Amino acid sequence: MKSSFRLRLEYTAAAVAAAVLSPVAGAAQAFDLSTLEPVPELVERVPEEIANRGVLIGGADNAYAPWEFLAGDDGQTPQGIDIDLGRAIARTLGLEYESRTAPFPSILPSLGSKYDIGLNALSITNERMEVVNFITYSDTQSLWVVREGNPTGFDPANYCGATVAIMPGTYHEKHMDIDNQACLDADKPAIKKLPFSVQTEAITRVATGGADATVTGGGTAAYAVKQSGGKLENLEPVGSMGQRGPNGIAVIKDDTELTQLIADSLNYLIDEGVYAEIYEFWGVGHFLVDEAVINPKVEN
Repeated sequence: MKSSFRLRLEYTAAAVAAAVLSPVAGAAQAFDLSTLEPVPELVERVPEEIANRGVLIGGADNAYAPWEFLAGDDGQTPQGIDIDLGRAIARTLGLEYESRTAPFPSILPSLGSKYDIGLNALSITNERMEVVNFITYSDTQSLWVVREGNPTGFDPANYCGATVAIMPGTYHEKHMDIDNQACLDADKPAIKKLPFSVQTEAITRVATGGADATVTGGGTAAYAVKQSGGKLENLEPVGSMGQRGPNGIAVIKDDTELTQLIADSLNYLIDEGVYAEIYEFWGVGHFLVDEAVINPKVEN
C-alpha cells in the first residue's frame, strides 16, 4: 500500500507536469493584428511561389512556450510569440501565416522545401550560419530549471555527475557537451544526458524528479517556473552558457531576396511599434532588439 506521503509526491509531480505541458489549456491567446495592413512596397517583393500560395509557411516544433506551443480548444492550434510575429510579418506582405509542427532538428534542413522560414526561437550560431541565413529578432539568455529549493544541490558552475534533461541539436546541448568533456578531462563523473524531443518533456522530467535540471532559453525557462505554481525555480548559468545572444528567423542560405524581405518586414514592425507590443503582450519585453540584422557577428 502506498503511503500518503508517496501519494502526495505523485500528485504534486502530476500537477506540475500538467501545468508545464498545458500552459494555457483551452485558452486562445493571440495578439490582435486586425489594424495591421499590408505594405505595398513589401507586397510587391514577395516571391511568386509564395504570393500564388498566399501563405508564408514557417517550421517550428511548437513545444517551446511562450515562444510557440500548441493550445486552444483543440489543443493543436499554434500560439505564442513566434506565431504572432510570423502572423505580423505575413500581414505586412499581404499573406497568411502557417506554422507547421516538426521535430526541432528537422527544421533547418527542410528550409526551401517544406518551409519558407524557420521561426522557433533558434539560437544564432556561426555553425548554423554556414547553412542558413538568420535575421535577428530577440536578444535572450539561457536559464536552468530545477525543482523548488534545488533539492539535489545542482550547481551550474560544477554539474559533473548530474542528470540533465536536454533537447538534442540545441545550442544548450552543444555547450553541455563541452562542459561534459571538461568533467572527463578532470577525472570527474560524466554528466548524465537525458534527451527529449521537446522542451516541455525535459521540464516535466525535472518537475517529476527524474532529472536534476534542464537548461533552455530564458523566456521558456521563466514561463515554466511561473506555470509551475512555485514547484520549480530558475538558476543563472555560468561561463559560456550564461552569455546573452540573439535568436533569429532562418531562411535558406541561397535565398538572399527572401532573407532581405523578412528583415525589411520585421524592421517595419519594429519602427511601427507592433513588434514591441507583441513582446509586451507575452511579457517578454526585456528580450527586444532595436533592429533586425542579417547574419550578425556572434561569439559562439
